[in-house]
Amino acid sequence: MSGILRQLLGWPGWRASAAQWQINMLEGWARYWPVFVLGAGLLLYFPYLGLRPLRFEEGRRALQVLEMLEGGAWWHLKFIGTPYVNKPPFTPWLMAAVGLLRGVLDEVTVRLPGVIAALAGALSAGTAALVLAPRDQKVAALTAGLAFLCSVQILLKARIGETDVTVTALCGMALALWLYGRARQHFGPALWLGIAALLACAAMTKGPIPVAFSALPMILMPLLERKPREALVAVAIIAVAHLPMLAWAWSNRPDAGAAHWVSEMRLGGEVGGDNRLTRLLHLSDLPLAVLYQLPFLPAAVALVFARADLPRERRWVIDALLLAAVPLGVLTTILPIGRTRYSMPATWPLAVMAGLWVSMNWRRLYMAHFIIGAGLTIAVIVQLVQIVVTDGRTSGQRQLRADVEAFSAVMRSLPPGPMPVVWDHDHMNENILVYGHRKIFELRRDELDCQVASGYLVAGASDIAVMDASPNWTKIEPLSDWGALYRRVEEAPTRNCKPRFAPA
Repeated sequence: MSGILRQLLGWPGWRASAAQWQINMLEGWARYWPVFVLGAGLLLYFPYLGLRPLRFEEGRRALQVLEMLEGGAWWHLKFIGTPYVNKPPFTPWLMAAVGLLRGVLDEVTVRLPGVIAALAGALSAGTAALVLAPRDQKVAALTAGLAFLCSVQILLKARIGETDVTVTALCGMALALWLYGRARQHFGPALWLGIAALLACAAMTKGPIPVAFSALPMILMPLLERKPREALVAVAIIAVAHLPMLAWAWSNRPDAGAAHWVSEMRLGGEVGGDNRLTRLLHLSDLPLAVLYQLPFLPAAVALVFARADLPRERRWVIDALLLAAVPLGVLTTILPIGRTRYSMPATWPLAVMAGLWVSMNWRRLYMAHFIIGAGLTIAVIVQLVQIVVTDGRTSGQRQLRADVEAFSAVMRSLPPGPMPVVWDHDHMNENILVYGHRKIFELRRDELDCQVASGYLVAGASDIAVMDASPNWTKIEPLSDWGALYRRVEEAPTRNCKPRFAPA
């Protein structure tokens, strides 16, 4: 093993010189780096954005947005009529804003905020590198922006309507403002206000854990430099940034106990899950989190080794970016219920570090150009597989598209109004329910004989046996293999009760 390592470290390619045409090409790209980064982002993330049916938690977000637009549930989130407290409401707010602008709630509306966040994260990484680079600033900006866009984690998540990419971009933009203030050695009220606003949005997206990525250098760097006043101001700003999230959590306290918040903040095992000591460390996720940062990660690592060669007054930049990337990047993958995607906020500081290293070596090292080319190549391959090969084109997705279009047609043929659904949560596919394009509310099994405004009901496959046994409802149409549509039996007796989650 040691022989292989020596051969790897002695490979002449590490020290090979860059060709003049490579230098000229990168210099030309860097001259218009914002245009190049935006163009790369548009090509990588926008094509066929609405082709694939909703998946993962997209349906859950879309149903929350529907409750906002049609039921006013902007602060106290609802999901099929039930209180939803797993995530704060910032991401559904963004989706609702896009829905209002576009006039429709569809796949593009759900996914567009994440794609825009990816572009914003790339531009902010490029801007930070532009400010921090000692020389060839535009090359640093171009590389940092591309490193963020081409991160495998961002590539896999940006086109999904979830919270990860949005919170990563928000934390990165807050860190960019802080780095700007540090580089200029001046923090005005407007700068601190911008940092607080971005961190508040991040906390309202996914809670306090992602905010810690950016908060750590803001607090520790002044302490290490014996500037307690600056550290105290940072602590105050970060505390203020959490006030909206704390207000939201407090107002939702009747629907969530302490065990719920411990689980959501990744401080313990899942509620009702296995909390044995043997499950404390999820070391299998750490290598994957590292792998997802390739191929720009070696450039960030090389910058760390080059730290000693920098002037003393420039070393704080590397220290701050390392604090933003490494401690929480490792902890969020190995702590209880840790997952690879929880380390995504580390992508932003690592991208800036890659940009700084390339800007220091692109005129003399071929490896700097190779890393950029490898990053773009991997990004194109990943997106070709996702967009051209798999999105909307596999047999399962084609069947799902047929199912949701059939369900949408059935719902359009029924009278308008909220639709009750009877479907066990463990088997529910909320992505399908979105295509009803109307408010959906949960009807419990013990409420089947209650009075409801709708004369129709949707039941999932896991509850069809219960519905068939009910004298109050009769099946009128199967819905593929996932459920069935029922109509109320007019002569059946009803109780004078209102379903718990029916709209007011």
